[in-house]
Amino acid sequence: MKMKLALILGKLLYLLGKPFGKSTNLPGELALKICPHLLGKFRFDGKVLAVTGSNGKTSTANMVAYILKQQGYTVAHNAKGSNLTGGVATTLLTAASLSGRVRRDFVVLEVDERFSRLIFRDFSPDALLCTNLFRDQLTRNGNVDVILEKLHEAIRPSVKLILNGNDPISADLAPANQRVYYGMAQTAQSSQKCLNITHDAKVCPRCFGRMDYSYYHYNHIGGFRCTKCGYTNPDWRYTADQVDFASGDFTINGYRVHTDYKDLFNLLNITAAVAACSELGLDLEQCCRAVSTFVPLKQRYDEFQVGDRRAVMILSKNQNPVSFDQSISHLLEREGEKTVVVFINNINHTGHRDTTWLYDISFERLLGKVNAIVGTGPRAYDLAVRLKLAGFPSEQVRIERNLSQLKAVVDKTRGDICILTELYDAKSILEVISK
Repeated sequence: MKMKLALILGKLLYLLGKPFGKSTNLPGELALKICPHLLGKFRFDGKVLAVTGSNGKTSTANMVAYILKQQGYTVAHNAKGSNLTGGVATTLLTAASLSGRVRRDFVVLEVDERFSRLIFRDFSPDALLCTNLFRDQLTRNGNVDVILEKLHEAIRPSVKLILNGNDPISADLAPANQRVYYGMAQTAQSSQKCLNITHDAKVCPRCFGRMDYSYYHYNHIGGFRCTKCGYTNPDWRYTADQVDFASGDFTINGYRVHTDYKDLFNLLNITAAVAACSELGLDLEQCCRAVSTFVPLKQRYDEFQVGDRRAVMILSKNQNPVSFDQSISHLLEREGEKTVVVFINNINHTGHRDTTWLYDISFERLLGKVNAIVGTGPRAYDLAVRLKLAGFPSEQVRIERNLSQLKAVVDKTRGDICILTELYDAKSILEVISK
C-alpha cells in the first residue's frame, strides 16, 4: 500500500513540477519519505547499468543512453544528472507502472559515488561503470580513499564491473568481482611527466610503494607500474588507439570513432560508453558508429558568437580541480588568441570558507598562452590571489565581481572568449556575455 501511494504521489508531483523545473529530485524524495525502501521494490524487465566516478559520469551515462536508443531500445535514464537518492527514485518511479514494474529494455543510472551505498542499499545494478576516482569536493567527500570505501560498501558480489584500466585507483575496485577493462594507448598528447598539480596515485593503492608512469594522459591517468608489488595496467578488452587529434578520429578495437570534442578525457569517456554498451550485449561496431553522432549537451559545452568574437563555455565541476584541469587542456588546444573568464562562487556547505581547491588547479599552464584572465563571482579576489601566486602579471588579470558589469570588462580584452564556470551559474553568465 505504501509503495502504491508513493508511486502515485511521486508521479503526480513530477507532472506538476515539470513545467517549473522542479521534477528531478522532489518527486523521488517525497516517494522515499512515504516508502523508505521504495528502491528495493521496483522490478526490472531489462538490465540496469550504473555509471559513477569522480569526473565524466554525466556525459558518459548520456552517451550510453544515446547509443542504446540509437539501436532502438527503450531506456530509463536520469539524463539531467540528478544522481542522488531522490533523483534516482524519480527516474525509476516515472518509468514504472503502479505495480512497480519498469518496462524498459535498459535502465541507465548516473550515481553519485558518495551516495552509492545508500542508493544500492535495497537493490543492485547488473553492471557498474566507474570512469575514474580523484580527489573531489574534499570538504564534502574527504580524500579518494573515503570514496573508494563507500563504493566497496555499495558493490555486491554479483555486479559486473566496467573499469578504467588507465586509473590505478578505480581499476582496483572490488577485486573479487567479475570485471572488464577499457583503456587508451599512449597518444601524441600524452606526456612523460604529469602536467597537473593534482596527482592522487604517486604511491600504489595496493602496497603504498612508489608508482612509476611510462606516460600520462592527465593527472594520474596513464601507463602505471608499482616498483614494489608490480601492480600495473590490466589487460584491456576495449582499447582506444590510432588517435588523430586534428580530425577527431580514433579507433576502439579497430573500429573507427569520430568526435568533435577531441581531448584525452573525452576520448576515454567515449571508450567507456562503448565498452559498457558492448558488455550489455550490443554489437561493438554499431556502438562505435552510433557514438560518433553523439553531440554533448549545450548545457555543459557550447560554442557561440559574441559580436565578431568566437566564444566557448565549458562547465567545470565545482571544487573539482581535475575538472578544471581538463577544461584548461581543452582551451590550450584551441588555436588563436584567447581570453579566459572564470566564475568562482561561494561553497555553501562550508559556510563560504573553502577556496583551497583553487590551489590544486594547474593555472600555471595558462601562463603566456592567454591574452587575459577575467575573474568574476563572489570569490573572484580569491582567484586573483591564486593567479598572482601562479606568476600572472597584474595587468593580465581583471577582476569584476559584479556580473552585470562583466561584459564591459570582457569587451576590453582580445581573442576568443573562453568561459569556465559550473552548472548553476552558466545561464546568468551567458545572459550577460551575450548581450
